Amino acid sequence: MITVLPSSGFRQGRWLNGMGVSWDIAAEPENAGSADFAWRFAIARIDADVPFSRYSGVDRIFTLIEGEGLTLALEGHAPLIIDRRFVPQAFPGDVATSCRLTAGPCRALNLFLDRGSWGAEVNIVRGAGQLAGGETLLLFALDGDVALEDRSLHAGDAAVASGVPHYEAGPHHLYAARLFRKT
Repeated sequence: MITVLPSSGFRQGRWLNGMGVSWDIAAEPENAGSADFAWRFAIARIDADVPFSRYSGVDRIFTLIEGEGLTLALEGHAPLIIDRRFVPQAFPGDVATSCRLTAGPCRALNLFLDRGSWGAEVNIVRGAGQLAGGETLLLFALDGDVALEDRSLHAGDAAVASGVPHYEAGPHHLYAARLFRKT
């Protein structure tokens, strides 16, 4: 089963700390708020050097999708330098984190996971093939049109799927997160 989520339907809101703008793509439970989710998939726009929101008991997978990059300062951890698009970076969401932009605004995909209940494996794929099966797959067309079975995603569109869908991305990049329950 595949449910296409066009970018025009993403729900705009503010970061939990009010310091930025985000667009919710999908969540469990559906329509969960920015703090009461089992998992949440969203886009963040980062316009300035700011602190990131803290999420107690949450792991975060951050993927730069636009911009020159940034450096994340995580309390008690080495800095995380994010200077390449489409490279997923995992870090704890409940650690004080601030960012310093490299050269202007950025946008990023964020996958938030309740640490005790959910895990994820994120891959960026190109070409054609079958995605690793799972109960929940979160997909995002990063830089061009992608075919999923008999459906199409345009650049910036997302999908929630289950099973083992076939994809045709050609030279474009497809973000594919396979979520799994820990309990």
